[in-house]
Amino acid sequence: MFNLIIAFVLGLIVLVLLAVFINKIPKKLHPVLIVVLLAVSGFFAYKLYKSIEEPVKFEAAKEERYRKVVAQLILIREAQNAHKTITGGYSDDINKLAIFVDTARFAILEKRDSTVIDEERNIKFRLRADDPNGYKKEITITDTIGFQPVKDMFKNVDVSQLLTYTIKGAPGSIELKIDVVIDKENRVPVFRAVAQKTDILFDQPERLAKDELEAKSVESIDGPTIFVGSLDEITTSGNWPSKYAINEK
Repeated sequence: MFNLIIAFVLGLIVLVLLAVFINKIPKKLHPVLIVVLLAVSGFFAYKLYKSIEEPVKFEAAKEERYRKVVAQLILIREAQNAHKTITGGYSDDINKLAIFVDTARFAILEKRDSTVIDEERNIKFRLRADDPNGYKKEITITDTIGFQPVKDMFKNVDVSQLLTYTIKGAPGSIELKIDVVIDKENRVPVFRAVAQKTDILFDQPERLAKDELEAKSVESIDGPTIFVGSLDEITTSGNWPSKYAINEK
């Protein structure tokens, strides 16, 4: 934009000088002068058009690509959450995570309330522990009534490819790491998946891409990365606004 302003000012100066000295230019050169003025006008019109078009195209490409990457990060999170639910931890090996999704099953549980003899209370009040006329207590019984394949959550999804960008020509890949966070006396597993904006916007205008790395607003994805999870906090949240997560649950 700064270069466009400089060029516009210089062009304006040239036009003013031509207007001032036009009467001193031989009439036979006036057609040439008109052609030059038309060329200059066309040049600045083109520059103005590009200065408006370029950011518009950039925004459209950026939002489309961000949605694709966020969709991948959401699927990675769902796979990791399933892995943690069944195994108790996360995985930083995408191939092992893919095998898990293809083979593991969730237990389908059913809970029901029941009344049983409260043996401890019976003994406390000097009754026979199994006295059917003594004290009772309410309990919840959990039964496993079947199993559901984890794969049902990932129909038509190749989990092994979730770290590879779906953006044609994009370099690099999504980085996946796991760790543990100490919460009081507990070791809590955590994971983080990170995509670099420089990879996502690799073929976009350098000036606009550089500005995007420093973006900070409610409607933008702040900073140079798009990520889900954390290696420092117990969270599986992502750093994107809702407009980029169409299918987020």
